[in-house]
Amino acid sequence: MAELLCLGLESTKGAVGADRKQHRLFHYHTTPTDLDYTPRFELGPKPESSTTQSFKIRNIDECAEGLIECHNHSRCVNLPGWYHCECRSGFHDNGSYLLDGRSCIDIDECRLQTHTCWNDSVCVNLPGGYDCVCMSGCGGDCTEEEGIRRNGEDWKPSIDRCAKCSCKDGQTYCRRRPCDCGDPEEDLFCCPGCDNRPSSQCLDQSGRTLYRSGASWQYGCQQCRCMEGEVDSWPLVCPVLMCEYTAVAEGECCPRCVTDPCLADNLPYDIRQTCQDPAGAVRLSGDIWHMTNSPCTNCECKNGNVCCSVDLDCLQNN
Repeated sequence: MAELLCLGLESTKGAVGADRKQHRLFHYHTTPTDLDYTPRFELGPKPESSTTQSFKIRNIDECAEGLIECHNHSRCVNLPGWYHCECRSGFHDNGSYLLDGRSCIDIDECRLQTHTCWNDSVCVNLPGGYDCVCMSGCGGDCTEEEGIRRNGEDWKPSIDRCAKCSCKDGQTYCRRRPCDCGDPEEDLFCCPGCDNRPSSQCLDQSGRTLYRSGASWQYGCQQCRCMEGEVDSWPLVCPVLMCEYTAVAEGECCPRCVTDPCLADNLPYDIRQTCQDPAGAVRLSGDIWHMTNSPCTNCECKNGNVCCSVDLDCLQNN
C-alpha cells in the first residue's frame, strides 16, 4: 500500500493531509489496484520565506509530454494532477469507462437514424462517422434553405462565416475551413491564432501571463481561451467516475475514487445507519462527538462508519 504524504505543519510528524474545510488531519492511502496510472506532480523548490515543511507542487501535462497513450478512438485531455481519455467525435463510451479509452465504441448513425442522408441515398456506417452513397438513378443534389446545391458543389454557409460546406451524393458536409496565417486577408475572427496584434492578446486572471489570441489555458477550475483580446472561460469538465466513494483532493478540481468512506465527500447521510461510540451510546448518521480522553479528537458517524480526526487549531492552543 502506498501512502500519499501532505506535510503542512513543521511541528506535525507522520504522513498526514489537511482537510481545508474543518482543519483536520487525515491519513490518505491508495493501493496499486485503485489506479492504472499514478498521477504526476513535480515538487518545486521550497519557498525561501517559508518556515514550514511545504513545497510548491506543479502539475505535469501527461498528454503534452506523451506519457499517456489513449486508444485511437479517444484523445488525451489533461486535468490537474490527472488525465482523461475522452471519446472522439463519432464514438461514445460503452458504459465501462476504461481509463485508456478502450471502452469508446463507434456510434452507428445509420442504425440510430441520426444521419442526414437525403431520401434517395443510402447511409453507410463508418468508424467515427458515416457516408451517404447515391444509388443508381440518384442525382445526388442537396436541398438547403438557400436552395438546391449540386453534387460536388462547395459553398460558405450564411449562418457560419468560419465553415465550408460541400454536397456529396445527396449529403451536406460542413466543417471548419482551414486557416492560412500567411494570407493577409485571412479572417481573424475564424482564425484567432493568426492574430499577432498586441491589442488582441490577453492577460490571464493573475495578471502575470500574456497569451496570444486563440491560445487556451486553465485557471483554477476553469478552461480559458483568448479571443481577440477578450478572455472566454467555462467550467472544467470532469470525467464520470464509476465508483461508490469519491473525494476532491486539496488544490484539485475533479473528484477521484477513494476506498475509505471517511474520506468521501459524496456520501449522503442515511439516518437508518447508526454507530456506537466508546461509551456504548448509539449515534445517528451525521452525529459528531468529542473523544473523552482526547479533547482535540472529533468523531463523526457516517452511515455506520466511525470517522475520527484531530483538530489542528485545538492542538496548537492546548
